[in-house]
Amino acid sequence: MKTIFILPSLLVLLLANSFAVVAQDQDHGSIPKEKIAEIKAQKSAYITTKLQLTPEMAQQFWPIYNAYDAENDALRSAMREQFKLAREKGSNMTEAQANEYLAKTIENRQKELDLERKYNETFKKAIGALKTVELQRAERDFNREVLRRLKDRIKGAEGQRTKRPEH
Repeated sequence: MKTIFILPSLLVLLLANSFAVVAQDQDHGSIPKEKIAEIKAQKSAYITTKLQLTPEMAQQFWPIYNAYDAENDALRSAMREQFKLAREKGSNMTEAQANEYLAKTIENRQKELDLERKYNETFKKAIGALKTVELQRAERDFNREVLRRLKDRIKGAEGQRTKRPEH
C-alpha cells in the first residue's frame, strides 16, 4: 500500500532533477561533492549551449538560475528527507503518520509548482518566453542524459561483478 503513494512521488522527484536525487540518496551510496560540482558545471555548459544566450542575457540569466537552483535543491532535500522517514517507518506507519506524509507530499508538490511559477515569470523577463521553454527542455534533456549514463554505469558494474573469476 505504501508503494502506491511513495512510487509516484519518487518518480516525480527523479524526473525533476535526477542527479540531485541520486547524489543525495543514501540508499544509492554517496557521490563526492566534487562529482556533484562537475555535474552542475556540465549542466551549466549544456544550458548555455542550448539557450544560445548573448553575453547580456547570460549576465541576467545566471544569477536568477542559480537562485532558482538553490531553492529547488533545498526543496528536493526536504522531500528526500520526508521519503527517507517514510521508508524507515515502512509498514509500522500509523494512520496519522500516513495522513501527515500525504499532506506533506501535496504541500511539497505545491511548493514545487509555486517555485516554478515564480521563476518562470522572472526567466521570461530576463530571457523571454521562448528561451524559458528551451530552458525547461534543456534541463529535462540533461537530466535524461545523466540518468542514461547512470543506468549504463550500473549495468557495467553489474556485468563486472558477474564476470569476476572465482579463485
